[in-house]
Amino acid sequence: MKRMHALHLTILIILGISTAGAKDIIGYFPSWRFMERDTLVTQATIPYEKLTTINYAFFYPTPEGELLGLHPEADVFLLNDLRDKKTGNQLPNTSLVDFAEKHGVKVMVSIGGWEDSGNFPEVASTEAKRIKFASSCINLIRKYGFHGIDIDWEYPGLEAHNGSPADYDNFTSLLSELRDSLDAYSEETDLYYPLSFAAPASPVVAKGFDVRAISEILDYINIMTYDFHGVWDSKSNHNSPLFAKSGGSVDQAFRLYHEDYGVPAEKLNLGAPFYGRTFDQCRKIYGKHSGASTFFHPEGFADYQMLDNNGAGFKRKWDDKAKAPYLVNRKKKILVSYDDEESVGYKADYILDNNVRGVIIWTIVGDYLENGDSPLLEVLHNKLDQK
Repeated sequence: MKRMHALHLTILIILGISTAGAKDIIGYFPSWRFMERDTLVTQATIPYEKLTTINYAFFYPTPEGELLGLHPEADVFLLNDLRDKKTGNQLPNTSLVDFAEKHGVKVMVSIGGWEDSGNFPEVASTEAKRIKFASSCINLIRKYGFHGIDIDWEYPGLEAHNGSPADYDNFTSLLSELRDSLDAYSEETDLYYPLSFAAPASPVVAKGFDVRAISEILDYINIMTYDFHGVWDSKSNHNSPLFAKSGGSVDQAFRLYHEDYGVPAEKLNLGAPFYGRTFDQCRKIYGKHSGASTFFHPEGFADYQMLDNNGAGFKRKWDDKAKAPYLVNRKKKILVSYDDEESVGYKADYILDNNVRGVIIWTIVGDYLENGDSPLLEVLHNKLDQK
């Protein structure tokens, strides 16, 4: 254990990341969105100076434990060197990982995702498949130079994704096998490879796995404190409230893991969404609606940058109890629950006040404006960069 801790410090020093007072600022980069807005957000334009880690999403497991990229075309473009537009020749040291390392930023590969978690129960069910999965993770690190692994199994025990009570112990065994494999690879490279898990904020869903056991294996847990509410509810509500009288909130999720399960605060990251949830035929928070509005996007969500570009006619309102804003267009009868500079500022203050490890962002393309500004990330960086 002492050797692994020393290796952990080694990689932090190599990447230029301070270990004294620094907070995690982890941005998820969704591979399938790299071509949006004429590939505005690529490995060359990510605001690395405001991040400590990028979680590249997603690769996903086959039932046999092999790993495939969710968007192979994006993987080729982002994880390999860029090509000169005139000659077609590859430009050295221009992959996502290369750019990140130049700025002292780690790149973890995130494995799974909501739509591709259905094979995890099978992979975790036998020792042979767990070993194969761990070997596949090491091969990804070896191929692309990733600095660690983020497991995004949504979620152990969830029946909708082939889960069962067997996942409770199998998930712990899977993480243990992966941790052992990462440590063995560390012996080859003299680098430490962090292991994290993207965890649910719901206490009901969290019962599907052994939180206490996995927290001993993981370097940290990323709690997805967003999507607390949406059009699946009969009434509009906040996507990511900091506080709530009843039901889910960032505060509730932190207390669940820290107080109920005993996970140290310094091993927990809390989520900040750079997108909003839309409600059609709705003019007030906690009011009835007819479903998702497609005004901003066909799938009914709205990135912060979409609101910034197309927010005419929308009036900002503030719920001081939830510490959350929302937008209302009375003429179009649309309500948007989202996060802005003020609300992410309160989330950052909460992280500091409670000695939380840091923040995860879904996603870093969400607030990237056409002029290169990233206003939400700027607030988090200004408050949480304790170097």
